[in-house]
Amino acid sequence: MASRFGFRDLLNRRQLILAFVALAAIMLTGWAAFEIALAGAIANAGQQSDRRLALFDRTLEAIIERFHYLPSSIALAEEARSVLEDPADPDRREAANGFLSKLNETAGAGELFIMDPDGAVVAASNWWAYDSFVGENLSYRPYFEEAIVDGDAKFYAVGSVTGVAGYFLARRIDGPDGPLGVAVTKINLGEIEANWWRSGELIVIVDVNNVTILSTRPDWRYRPLATLDPGAASRIADQRRYGQAGMIAAPVATAVWPSRGTQFALLTGEDSETSGYFILDELRLPTHQWRIVAFTPTGPLFRAAWTAAAAAALAAAASLLIVLLLVQRRRIVAQRLAEHDRLELRVAERTEDLHIANEALREEIADRIRAEKAERAAQHGLVQAAKLASLGQALAGVAHEVSQPIAALRMQTASAKLLARGKGPELLDLLGAMEGVLGRLTALTGHLKTFARRETEISIRSDVVHIVHNAVELAGHLTEAGQIVIALDAPDAPLLVIGNPVHIEQVLINLISNAADAMEGVDHPLLTIAVAQREQSVVLSLSDVGTGIDPAVVETLFDPFVTTKQPGKGLGLGLSISWGLIRDMGGRILVESTPGAGTTFTVVLPLAPSETRLEFEPA
Repeated sequence: MASRFGFRDLLNRRQLILAFVALAAIMLTGWAAFEIALAGAIANAGQQSDRRLALFDRTLEAIIERFHYLPSSIALAEEARSVLEDPADPDRREAANGFLSKLNETAGAGELFIMDPDGAVVAASNWWAYDSFVGENLSYRPYFEEAIVDGDAKFYAVGSVTGVAGYFLARRIDGPDGPLGVAVTKINLGEIEANWWRSGELIVIVDVNNVTILSTRPDWRYRPLATLDPGAASRIADQRRYGQAGMIAAPVATAVWPSRGTQFALLTGEDSETSGYFILDELRLPTHQWRIVAFTPTGPLFRAAWTAAAAAALAAAASLLIVLLLVQRRRIVAQRLAEHDRLELRVAERTEDLHIANEALREEIADRIRAEKAERAAQHGLVQAAKLASLGQALAGVAHEVSQPIAALRMQTASAKLLARGKGPELLDLLGAMEGVLGRLTALTGHLKTFARRETEISIRSDVVHIVHNAVELAGHLTEAGQIVIALDAPDAPLLVIGNPVHIEQVLINLISNAADAMEGVDHPLLTIAVAQREQSVVLSLSDVGTGIDPAVVETLFDPFVTTKQPGKGLGLGLSISWGLIRDMGGRILVESTPGAGTTFTVVLPLAPSETRLEFEPA
């Protein structure tokens, strides 16, 4: 009994230790996640602030740079020098005032004015206004003293005459005997302040005295960024750069301190948007001795960090719980996984068998459908081929029977020409015309017999030019019927290729017939046939102006039983047979077609070598 209680105590103690370790790990994970998330959020906020500050800096510099040339332009102007040489002369004052007014109308600055060596304003662009600078002595302004000593000066202050804040650019006007005076340009920076306010950012510009001169919050203007010591406040008051009311003593930030690689500030105020803890990011502007300061509230950053810490702690707790469950149920899960894998394997094997069977069934069905289609097409093709064979035999018989009477007529015509000599040129011309017609009939019947004859080629050199002329002559019935107009472009010299001339002629007649069918209904059915030699090949191109071929059909155009003609007008075997004949000769047939514009068939045959025998044997 005692041993049982001792084991239970040991087990409970181990469980308590494990629970304490797990709790410590969860808290450590949450703390690390909080620190990492907060550091990342602060770094990200700093990068965003740096980009915003750089953008604001470029905007500020662009506005100031627009007017940077004005003091130098005034200092070089003859009107400015003239009025400083004799300020009491009314004509010179009037000329200087007019010059400054016109210059400011073009430049668009706040105000332009000229000061004599004693600091008195002798001419100004607002000379006509009730708050004109003319006659005012501004020698107490630091920019006057600095310009007299250094030649140039920049100074931000509230105007003592107008009460409007501005940025003053001053330049000394030198004479032959020393300084004549100072040219001053006042720039109104209200435009940039308004743009910043519309951005919704908390942005301020502090001057060399650490006093806010521009801000997106009007109540922060002319307040020190942090608390100033009494000596600095007295010195600032003597400069009178912040207007009649002077600097407001209450600082913008109650406290500023460095932490986590950046600066934090505590702001107190009645407005919730400007109270609490903020991150300070600043960009120094050494040219103007200013700093642009951006305030980023820390509330969203800390909330995001706490959220990340809570999520990490929950994830750690869940991970530990999952590990515990996995350890406790390792064997059960392993057994279930093994059973599941076996079941998955059986299902996959059965599914694969079914898939293979389905694919085989689909392939068998597709093969049967293709076989049925091929059988029907073959039957139609055989019927048509039998008809064509019968027609070819009939044409050969007719050509044979007609050739003998035609030959007799040619002999009798030649004899008549001999007897008609000296009996008048009209009779000779008539007999010559009859002889030409009989010659044409003789050539036509010869072509028909040659075309109908079955031949077994041994090694044949054929003249493509002659073959093309024969094919055009055989297609004469198409031109005579007005179905097509053939334009032939062929050289006079023969072009020899390796191939049976009958087969080449058969291919050309088929292409000419197809072109005639494609141009049916066209107003000007023109077929252009061109024969040319390109390197070691002979190229025959047949271009029609018909309806063209659908691009989806072009890829299968040379397959058997593929046709674009209407039912009953073609079997789709002509191009397939033509392609096979040209391929057997070592050539190829190409097709280019544009729907609605026409089609071009190109037959390419290799040139015959000189040693090839020019012969073929009838079967």
